[in-house]
Amino acid sequence: MDPITQGLLGAATAQLGFRQRIGRDASWVAAAAAIVPDLDVFVAPLLSLTGMEMDAMLRLRIHRGLSHSLLFAPVLALPIALLWWRLRRSVTRRQSHDIERGPPPGFAMLYLCVFVAVFTHPLLDWCTSYGTQLLLPLSDVRYAIDAAPIVDIIYTPLLILTLLACYVARRLTRGGGLRASLVIGWVGFLLSCGYLAAGRVLHDRAADRAASLVGEETVVRADAYPAVGTILLWRAVVETDVAWHAVRVHHLSDAPPETWKHTRQAKVPDNEWIDRARGLDAYETYHWFAGGRLRVEYERLNGLHVVRFHDMRYSRATDGMESLWPLVVEFDARGAVRFVGRRSEPHAGQLGHYAAAAWRDLCNP
Repeated sequence: MDPITQGLLGAATAQLGFRQRIGRDASWVAAAAAIVPDLDVFVAPLLSLTGMEMDAMLRLRIHRGLSHSLLFAPVLALPIALLWWRLRRSVTRRQSHDIERGPPPGFAMLYLCVFVAVFTHPLLDWCTSYGTQLLLPLSDVRYAIDAAPIVDIIYTPLLILTLLACYVARRLTRGGGLRASLVIGWVGFLLSCGYLAAGRVLHDRAADRAASLVGEETVVRADAYPAVGTILLWRAVVETDVAWHAVRVHHLSDAPPETWKHTRQAKVPDNEWIDRARGLDAYETYHWFAGGRLRVEYERLNGLHVVRFHDMRYSRATDGMESLWPLVVEFDARGAVRFVGRRSEPHAGQLGHYAAAAWRDLCNP
């Protein structure tokens, strides 16, 4: 998920009893702690300053790596909680409303608040399609349940409304609204979990509907990926024994399935150049990153043998065959590797055009 939503979820977990016991700083610290795992995006630039060569493939292995492991969450939470604990101890003057009831909380309470916030980060990323290494260092498998998009126009506002409702309850309820804010916090948190569960149910439904459109072909694998913004619109991808299918599935559409946007691309038979490209380390990393969901293309272009591996999870169109960032391998006439790396065709006004097209697609059941 995007960092803003991660921070909001962290702040929401603080309303589950920590904010009521610790004080107002619990919400801010929990929000910051929930964002900390995404600081791994700075690891590659920092390592490059030491002279280490950092290519795009290595960056894929670093992001959502150890900092996103459920096993590492207790360790990551420790320095944050220690810093918070020391800062609170160093403050000699405390305003009465900072501690809403009872004696000042000890380190264990602060640590638990931070740990829960940090722990939610990989779990929320697990709900997306990008993949998260939840069990490092025991396993580098990328786990993803494809239940929610990276940016969601329903899930994020739900967290915002939960925090606003808790704030209003504290302001308007006698005694600081301890009980009211606790109830609201839990209701909002459980609703957010229910939304993600609904996303997984809609994922299965979209994949099943798409698989029903392939006719007599044998289904090898059927997946679905939520479009940016909502769990109502999906990009369903079906691999069969002879072809790839990309289907636009909108759960609010009442159109018959046979009229849905549907693209079919026959599989390219393997050849020497495809086999050689699959033997490269870059392909191994990209195959691992995409969870094996790669469609291959081959062509002769200006005397070069060009092999493209398309990550079928992501495309500019919900029914598109072209991925956003395919892995491209180019061999020259002598068979030497001339280029290997991710490459995307440039598009004028790419971000604005893509956002507008995504919005139109979402609003058109």
